[in-house]
Amino acid sequence: MLTFVDKIASWIDHGETVDVAFLDFAKAFDKVSHQRLLLKPANHGNSGKVLEWIRSWLANRTQRVCINGLFSTWCLVLSGVPRGSLFLTS
Repeated sequence: MLTFVDKIASWIDHGETVDVAFLDFAKAFDKVSHQRLLLKPANHGNSGKVLEWIRSWLANRTQRVCINGLFSTWCLVLSGVPRGSLFLTS
């Protein structure tokens, strides 16, 4: 976060225009399905690139649990926020 803020400050210091969107979905994701969550911004006229970015970020998410070195099978995530340690793979 500090690196991000430093970069933004540098751009502003050099007279560049900066647009930033801060999104905090933690509470929304706790119980709401991703499909339903995507309807909210669309219903308020927010479509286009930001909505597509959010849709892409939510698409095809999977998770599994590891306990004492034993892993569960991968499951598709349809709602909720990832908790605990995350290992991202592409």
